[in-house]
Amino acid sequence: MKYRIAVLALAPLLLLAAGCGPGQGIAGPSSAPPVEMSSAPPVVVSSAPPGSAEPTGAQPASDRCHTGELKVTARDAPGGGAAGSLYSWLVFTNVSGRTCSLYGYPGVSWLDGPSGQQVNDPFQRTSDVTPAKVVLAPQAAAHALLRQGQPDLFEPDCHAVDVAGFRVYPPDETGAVFVPWKARACGAKGVDLGDVAPIVAGLSE
Repeated sequence: MKYRIAVLALAPLLLLAAGCGPGQGIAGPSSAPPVEMSSAPPVVVSSAPPGSAEPTGAQPASDRCHTGELKVTARDAPGGGAAGSLYSWLVFTNVSGRTCSLYGYPGVSWLDGPSGQQVNDPFQRTSDVTPAKVVLAPQAAAHALLRQGQPDLFEPDCHAVDVAGFRVYPPDETGAVFVPWKARACGAKGVDLGDVAPIVAGLSE
């Protein structure tokens, strides 16, 4: 009888031992769960100094002279006028601190005031001079030749009016400047349109 009681008392202990595999023992305090590997992307640390931009592969800035870097003035062309035509120069001076370039034709039209209305159609481009790239160091100048007919020779279709100057767009620029130049010009569209030649280096003919 005592033997049976001893066996029954040991039974729970035997069952508990049977449930433990190799290396296992009686459960103790719970251990921490395994650490999962994070799926977040790695943090990229920039090597650029604070406040600087990373290289983007962008093309270098253009060397073109921009409107704000130029002083544009007008003057009589050497020789004045001939055969019913009046000649003048638009002079482009590089007032910036860098070397820049001009290529091609400026856009030119008459205005009745510094911020007024355009008179007639814009000057037309000539085709007898081949454009060439003009490199301007700081304070260097270049010019474009303008030709205008004598308005009186185109009456009564001309409807001549007083004009205050030119609106000038440097080549490939969208910003214009007003250049004072008082004159008479045809107010009727398409009559006695002026001509503009491409910009050439220097201030000699």
